[in-house]
Amino acid sequence: MNLTTVLRPPPGARAWRAIALVIALIALAAIVSTYRVFNNMYDEPAHLAAGMEWLSRGTYTYEPQHPPLSRVAAAIGPYLAGERGTGYPHMYTEGRIILGSGEHYQRILTRARLGMLPFFLILVLTTWYWARRVADERTAALAVLFVSANPNVLAHAGVAGTDIGPAALMPAALLAWTMWLEQPTTKRSVMLGVLVALCGLSKFNAVAYLLPAAIAVALISVLKARRDLLWTGGLKLARPLSVAVLVASFVTWAMYRFSIGPVGRLTLPAPELFAGLAAFSRHGAGGHPAYLFGQVRLGGWWYYDLIVVLVKTPLPLLLLGGLGARLAIGSRRIESIALVCGIAAVLLVATLTPVDIGVRLLLAIYPLLAVLCAIAFVWAWERARNISTRFAVGALLAWTVLEPATTHPDYIAYFNQLAGPEPEHVLVDSNLDWGQDLYRLRDVARELRMDSLRVHYFGSAEFSAVGLQRARRLRPNERTTGWVAASETFYAGVWADSALHWLHAFQPVARVGRSIRLYYIKP
Repeated sequence: MNLTTVLRPPPGARAWRAIALVIALIALAAIVSTYRVFNNMYDEPAHLAAGMEWLSRGTYTYEPQHPPLSRVAAAIGPYLAGERGTGYPHMYTEGRIILGSGEHYQRILTRARLGMLPFFLILVLTTWYWARRVADERTAALAVLFVSANPNVLAHAGVAGTDIGPAALMPAALLAWTMWLEQPTTKRSVMLGVLVALCGLSKFNAVAYLLPAAIAVALISVLKARRDLLWTGGLKLARPLSVAVLVASFVTWAMYRFSIGPVGRLTLPAPELFAGLAAFSRHGAGGHPAYLFGQVRLGGWWYYDLIVVLVKTPLPLLLLGGLGARLAIGSRRIESIALVCGIAAVLLVATLTPVDIGVRLLLAIYPLLAVLCAIAFVWAWERARNISTRFAVGALLAWTVLEPATTHPDYIAYFNQLAGPEPEHVLVDSNLDWGQDLYRLRDVARELRMDSLRVHYFGSAEFSAVGLQRARRLRPNERTTGWVAASETFYAGVWADSALHWLHAFQPVARVGRSIRLYYIKP
């Protein structure tokens, strides 16, 4: 694609670009509209505190396991509003102090969540640009629709956390790598270095996903399209690759404020980076409490993430994505095959890692999948020879749009039809219950005029901060009477929590949002 094509787009290109822009703006509005519906998710106070420490004190000591980029992005809005933190040693408590209560709580939480929108825009732009390179403007606009209508993307673009960043930057870095292999100019080397650095600075697992995908794309590029690289490529690529490495190193060190300190017996730049990588490796090797199909296990299951994709991804995306993958491989174009390599790399690394938390660790597949879906949709539409076939193909597009429309605003708790009417029997944790429904519990408590409420709540928000009065947390294994609210994650027994087993003998009188069971236990 040359500059003339960009400056003088073919007929209809402007219309398709306008459609893509409108879709992105609608998605942004849908994301922002969830801010006042949900209180803070479990980890949002911690991420806010760590980012605020970086901004206000110039240090990064709370928890190095997550790099600072996403956390700093979350803290910029509160920082500009005058927040500075107190330096409290526990980052969850520090985050709750920054958030405060009442209207202040909502305002600061909204500002923190707004910091995630640039990542969402990068994600949409990457999806659009990749589809445009492998196909045309129409396919690019459709790809924007498929990624913007994905409830999982909308959910985590509205959370001040560390999950939407990798979803945007891992595909962007993979695209930059693919373009660099095609033409390793200095400009593309610099862009590659910047995007790879930002990818790693968003979350360490993003690099774990990127590396096998990049290696696979490089091998395919050598074997299929660039056989000359086998003989002369190494020397030709050494200089531009060194430029990319230097740029990535500089950007990474800059994000750690050009710090220098001890790493073992050595003194190295960015010691927090090495401490974070060590903590990340320990966590990855040690496993994580996981829930699947009614069972709880430390370390999870090798197929856990495959089940997550099957029940959390909209079915039209699975159907079209499978066809798109076949078409991409059959095309033998490196940029198209790279889409499949990226998805495969994410799923491979996830299945090999005993940290089974949920779909939020797999979000990087969705921009890639959206491009494949758009390719498949256009292919199927153009080959539909009768009205019934076109209706079936068009129904997949309508279905895609209906999924977020009917789920709004509960994107966090979205499941497709394969999960059945009781998805809590399949998955919990951040797939369903991330502590998001305290506002709704407050409203129900006021409506029913509860004089007291006992809550076993999987979240980090203070009840007083969200206006939930006359409520306290259940003590360990406490049995009580009256009104009881139970988070689905604790009800399922995750985190070795058996405190609610006695409650299994009772039927809930209501569901509060998607994540809380409400009981009335007669004295």
